[in-house]
Amino acid sequence: MPTTLDAQKKRAAAIAQVDANADAEWKAYALGFIAELSGRLAEFTTDDLWDAGLIKPREPRALGPVMRRAAKRGLITTTGAFRASRYRNCAPLPVWTAA
Repeated sequence: MPTTLDAQKKRAAAIAQVDANADAEWKAYALGFIAELSGRLAEFTTDDLWDAGLIKPREPRALGPVMRRAAKRGLITTTGAFRASRYRNCAPLPVWTAA
């Protein structure tokens, strides 16, 4: 029977794989885009980044690891709130703000 730890490991592996397969130039561009936009918006979700003109890579899930990287670098922080995605069947998205 799968455990919570198994699920966490599987999720971490999937995130790492998406990140490894994403184009390095796009990841650098997206990180800069996040840094710039976070300074102009009080709060935002990944949907707001797409709406603001962030160019989508061939695999849009690559934005997840970039968001984590931005948070680890102290560019953004989560507010603890969630909003329904406009593009992913109302999936809950974390709300971010500039750090």
